[in-house]
Amino acid sequence: MDNRRFITFLVFFFAFSYIYTGFILPKLFPPPPPVPVAESADKPDDAGTGEALAEAADGGSADASAVPEKPVEIPAHPEKSVSLGSLDPASGYFLKVDLTSAGAAVKSVQLTDPKFRDLNNRDQQVTVVGTNVTPDRTFSTAVKQIDVQLKATKQSLETIPWELVSANESEATFSFEAPDHTLKVSKTYRLHRIPGSADELKAAFLKDPAGYTIEVDLTVSNLSGAPLDVDYELQGPVGLILENEEHTRKFEDIKIEFLDDDSSVTLGGKALQKLYTEHLSVAEASGSPLTEAEVRDRLKQSDAWTGAFRYAAVDVQFFAALIATIDDRPEETRLTSKWIDRIYPVMVQLDSVDANLSDISFRMASAPLKLGTADGDSAVTHCFAFFVGPKRGELLDPPPLQAHQVLDYGSWFGFIARFMHWLLDTFHSWGMPYVLAIITLTALVRGCMFPISRKQAIMAAKQKALAPKINELKLKYGDDKEKLARAQMELWRKHGINPLGGCLPALIQLPVFIALYTCLNTAVDLRLSSFLWIDNLAAPDALARMPRLPLLGSDFNLLPCISVALFLVQQKLFMPPPQDEQAEMTAKMMNFMTIFMGVMFWHVPAGLCIYFIASSLWSIVERKMLASDKMSVESMVVVKETDGKSGAAAPRTGFFGKLMTAMEEAQRQAEDARKHAEKSNEKYDSKGGGNSKNGKNKKKGR
Repeated sequence: MDNRRFITFLVFFFAFSYIYTGFILPKLFPPPPPVPVAESADKPDDAGTGEALAEAADGGSADASAVPEKPVEIPAHPEKSVSLGSLDPASGYFLKVDLTSAGAAVKSVQLTDPKFRDLNNRDQQVTVVGTNVTPDRTFSTAVKQIDVQLKATKQSLETIPWELVSANESEATFSFEAPDHTLKVSKTYRLHRIPGSADELKAAFLKDPAGYTIEVDLTVSNLSGAPLDVDYELQGPVGLILENEEHTRKFEDIKIEFLDDDSSVTLGGKALQKLYTEHLSVAEASGSPLTEAEVRDRLKQSDAWTGAFRYAAVDVQFFAALIATIDDRPEETRLTSKWIDRIYPVMVQLDSVDANLSDISFRMASAPLKLGTADGDSAVTHCFAFFVGPKRGELLDPPPLQAHQVLDYGSWFGFIARFMHWLLDTFHSWGMPYVLAIITLTALVRGCMFPISRKQAIMAAKQKALAPKINELKLKYGDDKEKLARAQMELWRKHGINPLGGCLPALIQLPVFIALYTCLNTAVDLRLSSFLWIDNLAAPDALARMPRLPLLGSDFNLLPCISVALFLVQQKLFMPPPQDEQAEMTAKMMNFMTIFMGVMFWHVPAGLCIYFIASSLWSIVERKMLASDKMSVESMVVVKETDGKSGAAAPRTGFFGKLMTAMEEAQRQAEDARKHAEKSNEKYDSKGGGNSKNGKNKKKGR
């Protein structure tokens, strides 16, 4: 029992240390904000990238040779907006995509599925991409050779309006011709319509990734009479929605997986802030502050990922925006002849209070394109798949994405979490509301773990029954810990107690419970599912508003309080009373940790709290049902100690207790019969009968 308490103390101690240093200290003492980026006085914010690319095109200097000697006519196209798809669930479109001719970019993307409403305005569909207030736009395109010519206008290919060539509800094409008429860039957005009835579309919303995918074709054409070397950059997803900022534990992350191996990349806002700060600090130490464009150029050179990627994404807790190439070439060719040379991170908008809340993204820089003059090689087209939707395995697993890491199931127990998620969806498909599906899933898992829980309860009962004997050993051996340990181990061995037996069942259950926790934390369908006063099982229950408190925030959440109360009840009912000062200290520490866990549970989703409450109630009922087994175990221990000479066993109740009593009674009767037979034989031998050794000796004496 001491070893078990010591192991429990160590687990809680290290858990508390990790939580205190990783979560409490950053909240109480946040890191200082980074040095602000110094912008040049005559450069607008939305033209920074174009000017940096222009400077890079002529080796970093802005001399006169970078600008054409003759003034060129800048194409003047009006800025226009185009919408693809529809928000009507019966239309067959899963998305509504708003495009702008300024940079021929994606302005915003909304989901059509009626269950995906905006948390702040339930009358509107959620906008997944494009919630940022900065001028950055998804899929804006930079071409250095064109940006050099636009430099005089203080614009870039990413901000200047393109010509809208054609548009309808499922496709739109933009183009832009360089002022010197040497290059032409065209970009086509294409959205698929999924036909079907209302029921078929409802099922397709869950399983068909084609409806959530926007195809983007980028074509660069050589209009000059000489070969050209060209390269471009694409801006990744910008303005991914970050919901429930006060309570969320999953912030924006950049995630990339590669073709050639199983490695992956995950980069969050805090890590990206650190990279920015390092570059700014180095530049400031040298006396030359950096502009935003110069910081991005340094990141491109020193912090880029250069492998052939399968997808690159920005994701939050329930939604993701991914970009993958649509490339039919063999994988060996794709590895040796990459379309995208490197991907590097960018800070779209820094949150100076909490870097985790920053809006982050990435840019994709192409490999050099060699454009000839013949019809077959004067133009190059690269095709991309742009997925915007909920994080479901059925949507993210199929090619070309195969985005297994985006689902956040974890690397160790991910397969168990996936199975749990499948069970949750299966129960819901049978007509259960999600709260009942959570309770059913919890009961199923705890029911499968019942044999282990029973063994753990019986082991705890044995240790409780032997507690007085262990105290006697402590009094007997005093401070001789070596003899005390040997005597205690001998006592446990005599009664079949394994010191680690109480911890082993918990260790076996741990992966399952972690997987169940992960499953409920990533189940997108819990979002906006309601139960009683809870209108969103994917967020804290928020029963009432209160004055803002440190660590807790402004919402009063009832479910974490119920969870902690049940944890304390479990400890009171099932933990043996402390027998010494060390045990008393351990009990106080566990009570403190339980209350502290309530603080940590304060921000968890309501669905997770319902799981904890259901699991705690199951444990209480389960232990009460096993009370007869425990009483039988305690009685058996007493019987072994007294050996039938003195003392009485505790009365047994229940089926298992009565069965154990009957078995022991039969065993005692058999033992009494054996002893009676031995005594009869001894009396007979003492009179000279039988074949005993004494009888033979008497015959020889005669």
